[in-house]
Amino acid sequence: MISDDITLDKLIQDIDQQIEILDAIAADNLILNEQLRLLNETRDFLLYQEMEMSRLEELLDPDEQAERLSIVNREADEQ
Repeated sequence: MISDDITLDKLIQDIDQQIEILDAIAADNLILNEQLRLLNETRDFLLYQEMEMSRLEELLDPDEQAERLSIVNREADEQ
């Protein structure tokens, strides 16, 4: 398991499978190699994004977050 998000884990697993298949058949095919590069970049970006989201969640104070949500809810009710 990579994260607490099952959907993200499934997506990463699917990308890993595609990378494995493309890596085996790409050889000198420029299009397949480009697809392989894009899949690797996507996988890396998803993992980085998950790490950043976790880091930001740790920085948020739950009390302050609830207070901000209350303000947003009040503003929505007023409109």
